[in-house]
Amino acid sequence: MIRRILIVAGILSVIISCNKGTRDVDLSGTDVNLNIQRFGKALFEADPSRLEEYIPVWKKEYGRFFELFNYRIIRIGSDENPGYTYLLRKFVTDYHIYQIYKRTMEVFPDLDFVRGELTDAFRHYKYYFPRREVPEIITYVSDINQSVVSDSGLLGIGLDDYLGVKEPLYEQAGIYNYLVKAMYKERIASDCMRLWAMTEFEYNDSVNNLINNMVYEGAVMYFVKQMIPMQPDSVIWGFSGNDLKFCRNNEKQMWEYLIEYKLLFSTDKFTIEKFIREGPFTKDFSSESPARAAVWIGYRIVQSYMQHHKNLTPEDLMTERDYQKILNSSSYNP
Repeated sequence: MIRRILIVAGILSVIISCNKGTRDVDLSGTDVNLNIQRFGKALFEADPSRLEEYIPVWKKEYGRFFELFNYRIIRIGSDENPGYTYLLRKFVTDYHIYQIYKRTMEVFPDLDFVRGELTDAFRHYKYYFPRREVPEIITYVSDINQSVVSDSGLLGIGLDDYLGVKEPLYEQAGIYNYLVKAMYKERIASDCMRLWAMTEFEYNDSVNNLINNMVYEGAVMYFVKQMIPMQPDSVIWGFSGNDLKFCRNNEKQMWEYLIEYKLLFSTDKFTIEKFIREGPFTKDFSSESPARAAVWIGYRIVQSYMQHHKNLTPEDLMTERDYQKILNSSSYNP
């Protein structure tokens, strides 16, 4: 009996931890019909010798995404360039890239998992942002160089970036361990909703300093947590258990460090980047800290702001462009 009680208590603690800082909402009246297309499969199953026939078809069917794929994902330029077909054929017939595609099809033989995760996320999105549209979603294979892309009304997912943390192809490709640790399929929803928030609600403040970036990025992560409330923090952030423990145990010290060294209002691009971008760790906070640890602080500021202004909605938060106001009104005190 005692063992059963402990198990139940453990399960409850996990549920409480996963839902801390999220809102309990009724989605029964919110339906989403996701349109997900699989461009990667269409591309690699096409006859390479007949690409000239497929290109105009793909251009019409996939529209703006086809442009993004050419320019931002595989970077071969316009389909109107003379050497375009040659470059595309070289991409799809490359042995290494084709092995990545085959492995991607093994991990994702269908899109049921992706559709399920994103349907739930975008149901929350439509609940909180009823006037905004759900994007068209297209999956692709990128040679492991672009996990997600977005544009107005469009979200692209590079499935080959989510094959699992023990994927041998990642080691063969020489991908850094700090990146690989977040390259598993449960991360798709978090990455997608984070990018979608940054697409729909761009950074927009006249002052580009560290604290404003921390608050903005923190608001984005708050958004993500509301969209996928049942996901554990480790998945939402891409942090290990030790990373999360470090942030929770050292929040006050990190905040005091930023104040003591007068970094909060720094407009130096390098300073901002080193505190909020991906990397093996945040150097100024010690090698035990995760990268983006300053964003964690930004999230805690936003969380405090929303807790002290319970009348505000996620839409109010994401459309607020005065990040200094959020800080000043947050009563943040780690």
